[in-house]
Amino acid sequence: MRKRADDESPGARLRVAIETGHELTDAGDALIERFVSEARAAGLSWTQIGQQFGTSKQAAQKRYGAPDAWPGRWAPAAHRALTRAEEEARGLGRPYVGTEHVLLGLLAGDDDVAARVLLYLGVTREGLLGTSCMQVDPHEPPELDCLLVMPRLKQALEHASRIAERLGQRVPGTEHLLAGLLTVRGALAVEILKQVGVRPDDVRAELASRLDVEPDQLVAARPRRRRLLSASSHRR
Repeated sequence: MRKRADDESPGARLRVAIETGHELTDAGDALIERFVSEARAAGLSWTQIGQQFGTSKQAAQKRYGAPDAWPGRWAPAAHRALTRAEEEARGLGRPYVGTEHVLLGLLAGDDDVAARVLLYLGVTREGLLGTSCMQVDPHEPPELDCLLVMPRLKQALEHASRIAERLGQRVPGTEHLLAGLLTVRGALAVEILKQVGVRPDDVRAELASRLDVEPDQLVAARPRRRRLLSASSHRR
């Protein structure tokens, strides 16, 4: 648990509260995913699991189901970044892969677009690891062949694919992966960037400049939902 900030300024205490909230949320997600995995192994269907959450089978499977294949179909550099993210998570003693680990994985790219953007803005591995969100877990992580994938990371991967498609790329690269991380509200990667003094909007602007696109093209649009009109609404 992080140190108390009783003697610090109100702003510092608020920052500690926000960071702690993120950590508790991620820990809670990891705990739930672990027991969802156990429930699936014991034979529970996604329908039964969805009922436990008070939601649909599809919603439960989308949020807590493992990707078809980790890390999935990506450009070679992005694939390497996601593989490094899993290695970073294990090195930090985590039983899951989160957006923060992908940020480390992207930064380690040799000469990738995402790595160049992060380095240009002053983001370093030492700086990221020095934040309170990146502290090593003293406990040994569970022996898992494949680490759990956090819900916010799943969202980021989906956003990255949509951003790549919008830009006319069939396979997402590191630039789309970085843009995808920035679009997820509450993502730990975004909070860590703020802690090292880098605003997400600045990352997006620099990324857009290097790709020669507008920054708003690097924000994933939500899928459109069809509006269902009732018979009474037609009569009105």
